[in-house]
Amino acid sequence: MRVIEAEVIHKPSLGDPAVVDGLVRQFAKRVFDTRAEFQMGELGAREPLIVTEEDARSVGKIFLGHNAAYDATPWNADNRLGMYLRVLFPEETLAYGGPGVALFMWLAHQLAQGAKSLEDDPNSGADVQRQLNHVVEVVVARLLHTKH
Repeated sequence: MRVIEAEVIHKPSLGDPAVVDGLVRQFAKRVFDTRAEFQMGELGAREPLIVTEEDARSVGKIFLGHNAAYDATPWNADNRLGMYLRVLFPEETLAYGGPGVALFMWLAHQLAQGAKSLEDDPNSGADVQRQLNHVVEVVVARLLHTKH
C-alpha cells in the first residue's frame, strides 16, 4: 500500500485579526490611491467611484465568505455578518445591492471625507489620521465580531 501525503494549503483566515486588518487597510490605501490618481488626471482613474465600488464589492464578498481564497469563519456568512451589516447600513445596502459592498462604500466615504479635510486644512493631518485610524479599527472589530 502506498501512502501519498497531501499537501496542506493554508488559506488566510478571516478570523485572524492581522489578516482582517490588512485587508481593510489595503482597501483604504487603494481608495486614497484612486483619489490621488483621479486628481492628478491619470488615465486609468477617470471613474474613481466605479473603481472604488468594484473594489468594495470584491472585498465585501471576501468577508461574506464568497471568496474561496480565504478561510471563512461561521461569522462570515450572509445570515450572520450580512444581516449585521444590513442593520448597521440599511440605506447603503439598498443603494449598493448588498451588505458587504455597503460597509466598504461607507468606509470609502469616511476616507474621502478625511482626505477632503486634509485638502481644506493641511494642518489637520494628525487629527484626521487619528480619526480615520479609529474608523478603520471599528470596521476591523465589526468584521471580527469583537467589541470596540
